[in-house]
Amino acid sequence: MEKQIYSYDEAYEESLRYFQGDELAARVWVNKYAVKDSFGNIYEKSPEDMHWRIANEVARVESKYPNALTAKELYDLLD
Repeated sequence: MEKQIYSYDEAYEESLRYFQGDELAARVWVNKYAVKDSFGNIYEKSPEDMHWRIANEVARVESKYPNALTAKELYDLLD
């Protein structure tokens, strides 16, 4: 499965929406926290995507233990 690549402008606009118009927060998120490869391709469009990535990874580890939280439960805690 090929990962979606987003332009800087796409990621900025979506993160600007997420941060309710806070331009500084949107730019910092795209520049520092969005997943990028060594070529600068951006693979996350918004902090919501980042929260899903984190929730899925934590849920993967949690699944090895009793009473594990689901990815959705973890996402709800993050977002």
